[in-house]
Amino acid sequence: MGTNSARVRKGRTQAFQGIGREQKRRFILNAAAAAFGARGFHAVTVKDIAGRAGIAHGTFYLYFKDKKDVYRELSRELQSRIVEVVLPDGTAGGLAEGADLTALIRERLAQLANLLEREAGFARVFVYRTVGADPEFEQQRRQFIGELTNSIAAVLRAGADRGLLRRHDPRVAAMCLVGSIDMVVETWLQTSGEAAGASLPEMMDEAAAFFVPALLTAKDDCPTAEASIA
Repeated sequence: MGTNSARVRKGRTQAFQGIGREQKRRFILNAAAAAFGARGFHAVTVKDIAGRAGIAHGTFYLYFKDKKDVYRELSRELQSRIVEVVLPDGTAGGLAEGADLTALIRERLAQLANLLEREAGFARVFVYRTVGADPEFEQQRRQFIGELTNSIAAVLRAGADRGLLRRHDPRVAAMCLVGSIDMVVETWLQTSGEAAGASLPEMMDEAAAFFVPALLTAKDDCPTAEASIA
């Protein structure tokens, strides 16, 4: 066991030494994401991250100030990837005629579920383990949820203006959407899907089946009007 661990550490060290500075930062970020996902933010030390990366403790500080610095960057990356999946074109574009609204929304949610399944370790820390644990990171998450909600509200408003979506208060509708998705994701991450008895994509699709009809106009219960959301 000890020999194998030593070999793994040696292999990581050799890999680290053979790459450029930006790749080394990525190497450390990946090690930190794995450590945070396994033990949570507070239980992990810089020494733990360095050990997973196969580098000396002091080498860590050539690339990051502290473990909070690493967490901030990992959080920003995850947030950006979520936005790219949910709103790949931002909110500037219009809703285009020709695509199936129901299929489009379900596809976006499936992509989001697949992303969070792949990044389940760090996503678990970001989604609920920072709540009540670190004021800075809890505020960061709240701000992100607020900004995402505002962006989705803009899309819903545009869809209603074009007659593709029902006329709701877009802010309230966006809060309901984001809140329900957030709860589904948090529940799945907390139980790793065991209690839910389903994969995250399956749970997301069930959620979509529940709230999509409330978004579509009456004529679009089997929609032919289309959207390229964002």
